[in-house]
Amino acid sequence: MRNQLPDSKTVFSRAEDIHVLRRQRGRSSASCVASLAALFLLTGCGETLFHSNFDPTPLGQPPATAQDVGTANIEGPPGSVIVIAPPVLPSGKWVQVSRPSGPAVAGLQGKFAQFRGDGVYTVSATMFMTSDSGIATVQFETFTDPTRAFLHLDFTQDNQVRIDDNEGTKFGSFPRGQPFIVQVTLNINASASTAHIVLSGAGASGDRDYTVLSPLQSFSRQFGAVRVWQGFPNTGAFDATNIVVTRKTD
Repeated sequence: MRNQLPDSKTVFSRAEDIHVLRRQRGRSSASCVASLAALFLLTGCGETLFHSNFDPTPLGQPPATAQDVGTANIEGPPGSVIVIAPPVLPSGKWVQVSRPSGPAVAGLQGKFAQFRGDGVYTVSATMFMTSDSGIATVQFETFTDPTRAFLHLDFTQDNQVRIDDNEGTKFGSFPRGQPFIVQVTLNINASASTAHIVLSGAGASGDRDYTVLSPLQSFSRQFGAVRVWQGFPNTGAFDATNIVVTRKTD
């Protein structure tokens, strides 16, 4: 994996929104995506610091640096991070991450428009994994240094989520061949930063509370970027869209 630990358009900020999604299990993928878009319009969530938008980018090209809010940075060999047609309809364009064989990693980093420091953040992304998708990672990084990550989630081959490479933290389940949502609410403060992680959408379920590891606590207070990526030795493309980060302002 990448240097995650030092050697060792959809946001769901209200509980009722999560319950609505859970009641939608069993609907078609198309119905699920349409419902997610509707919920995004209904959700008030404070200041938006990053919001992806892949629609203006031609298919087969890397995502543009300028996003709706914030910027996107691409890592990996040519063709490993590209904009694709939606894997399910109706939805806009998605980004596809696919690490080739070899030592390189591949991913997209969404960097915040502004650094805000301590506070309550909501990070949400819609993901799509096929039966051939390898491990996908969502990682939380500092504003100035992408090598300084304080938390990461692996979407593993047994359709569970693992936190910080610790097998004992595995929880929940997500589907293959259907879109699902991961939402992380981060409470970042001076004493101990925490994360509340929720999987939702058709065929997905599970939640977990987690405290950022103490050696990484200072990094959490510099939160300023989120990355979707794939690291060695994993291969097999996965897709993501509606990557949004907000910070509570009231």
